[in-house]
Amino acid sequence: MRALAAIVLLFVAGTQLESQVRQTDTRELTEEMRFSREKQFNSWAINVGYGAVFMYSDIKDFDVIPGSSIRFAPTVWISKQLSPSFAIDLQYINGEMYGRSEAYQGADDLYFKGEMNDITLNGVFYINQLREFPGPIKDRWNFYFKIGAGVNLFRSRLHFASNDEVVRENYFNMHSPRYLVVGYEPYDDPYTKTDPELGIMVPMGFGAMYRINSSFDMVLESTMRFSANDNWDNVLTGSTNDRYLFTGLTLSYKIGKKDKRHMRWTYRGYGFSLFRKAQSIDPVAEEIRKLEDEIANLRKPVTIKDSVIVDESLTRIYETLKVRNIFFKPGAEIEFSTEDLILIAETVVEMKQNPGKYVDLYGYVDEGDPGDHSELSRIQCEKIRDVMVNQMAANPNFIRIFARGSEGIFKHASSTSSEVAKRSNRRVDIVFRN
Repeated sequence: MRALAAIVLLFVAGTQLESQVRQTDTRELTEEMRFSREKQFNSWAINVGYGAVFMYSDIKDFDVIPGSSIRFAPTVWISKQLSPSFAIDLQYINGEMYGRSEAYQGADDLYFKGEMNDITLNGVFYINQLREFPGPIKDRWNFYFKIGAGVNLFRSRLHFASNDEVVRENYFNMHSPRYLVVGYEPYDDPYTKTDPELGIMVPMGFGAMYRINSSFDMVLESTMRFSANDNWDNVLTGSTNDRYLFTGLTLSYKIGKKDKRHMRWTYRGYGFSLFRKAQSIDPVAEEIRKLEDEIANLRKPVTIKDSVIVDESLTRIYETLKVRNIFFKPGAEIEFSTEDLILIAETVVEMKQNPGKYVDLYGYVDEGDPGDHSELSRIQCEKIRDVMVNQMAANPNFIRIFARGSEGIFKHASSTSSEVAKRSNRRVDIVFRN
């Protein structure tokens, strides 16, 4: 149990350190995949499965290959997702208890046999939802850690392996004819059932979940289930309470409307912290707010450079009023000014406020510039896209590049000087398609 707890703590600590380094969220997410408190998602699921049971007790210690001691049991649980990273489930396992010794204390071969009804309430922590960019892996995989508490109602008898007779206490020099049984009549008939024994259970383990489609998931889970009892095998020796390992394969049916995602398959914004108060607003809105704050800070020290006046007919060319211009030096060289960064950031804000809308980058160079005009105009566009994506977390899938070279460049009035005309031709037009 200590080892499992240490693994979880190390993972959480690593996640927190990783989230201190800002990176660009380049995931391609549709609106129905993105989590926010204001949206409705499916949150219930029912799981049915079957798995192997490995019992560990005073007469049956840990084996890498348990051999004949393996038993199988069905399980069913109901799950409620409270957030993308956390769920609770009520799980039931019904199966046979079995474990066999080999020459116990130098004496006869013994085995215990019985039945169990294991009922636990568990907390499920989705590990991949605690990363820097929270969400399923490749939209197909979830990995989780589970811990809980519950009860086990069980019956058990201790037998001789040689003749299947029930062992009495006097076999262990206790001077009593009582049968070594739990949940059965201990004196007259060890096969007559009485009230089952009640024990406290603490399950702890890991699981992997694969999304098949909108209705079904496949789950492989392995949990060590620790007991507060030391009498599953009816032998009260040793310092470790009895326990068992359950490893099962489960089919999960996600309850709800199929036009909505289940919450455990949603994504959240950059930088989630396990110990931070849950966000009450859409992470996209938070990113927009941060960008707007950055724009406001950039505006304070602005010294506007000598601007190049571009004719108002740009509105007619692109059929939109939302055109922003970034001007380059010959050879696609540029040092982005504060004014340039403001224009780029304003475009990114519009993108985040209008998910699914495109930004088009049209690159131009002057017809007298040396070199490959198409390549130079493409490089200009890529430099702007790099700022949008890597510095301002824009979605690269909604940024299109049109390298126009010197073809179709904007024509200025005859009064415009040749130098001003050249400067105006070395530019990228940022066009937001609303």
